[in-house]
Amino acid sequence: MMTWLRGAALALAPLGALLVHAYGTAADFTIIQKNSTFSVHQITIKVGDRITFVNADSANHNVYSETKGSEFDILQRPGRSDTVRFSQPGTVEVLCAIHPDMRLEVQVRP
Repeated sequence: MMTWLRGAALALAPLGALLVHAYGTAADFTIIQKNSTFSVHQITIKVGDRITFVNADSANHNVYSETKGSEFDILQRPGRSDTVRFSQPGTVEVLCAIHPDMRLEVQVRP
């Protein structure tokens, strides 16, 4: 019985490696808010990845998204950082309710 189990484990090992590659761990990204602007205006990430928004300004920011399935609304005082996980593919528009010229497009790939 142990021989059969060992053989099955060896046969399935490549499949496990493939699954780990296909569903690897999530990545972390950082977007800085400084001078009432985002450090980048477009970023491409994968489903499950996280973006940390850092308020490096002396003013408050209100980072939010109303994109269906990716809604969030975060009031950030100076020096604060908050992390958002993106769980659905698509284009997510991120804005600041306080500074209307602040715009970020997040492309979330499967």
